[in-house]
Amino acid sequence: MNSIVRSVLIDLGSGRQRPNDPEEPIFAAAYRTVARAFTQAVGRARAALEKQGKDSTRLVSYTWHCNRHSFATRFVMAGVDLRTVQELGGWKALGMVQRYSHLSPSHLQAAVERLVTANVQELGRN
Repeated sequence: MNSIVRSVLIDLGSGRQRPNDPEEPIFAAAYRTVARAFTQAVGRARAALEKQGKDSTRLVSYTWHCNRHSFATRFVMAGVDLRTVQELGGWKALGMVQRYSHLSPSHLQAAVERLVTANVQELGRN
């Protein structure tokens, strides 16, 4: 967990009735309550996009599970190696990390453009 998440959890934890009790949960809501709230939030996001005349179709079938794909994708596109992403995401096989991570077209284009920079630098040395 990064420092921001840790800070948020500490702040939330300090609001518990028994802050020094490690057994007291930080989030008291049942999973189905959280899942319902997530579904409602996605619906509100779709409505807000549509109200602004923007495309909301990418959110049509967006579920909580989709966050695992975003998690893997963002780490890989940030340059984190697959083995580290595997460990952080709890996947047993590297193949699953590859299945979950999706590289954006702009990320792929930037990777190809690195060859241009590398070739120009190499030509400058010769």
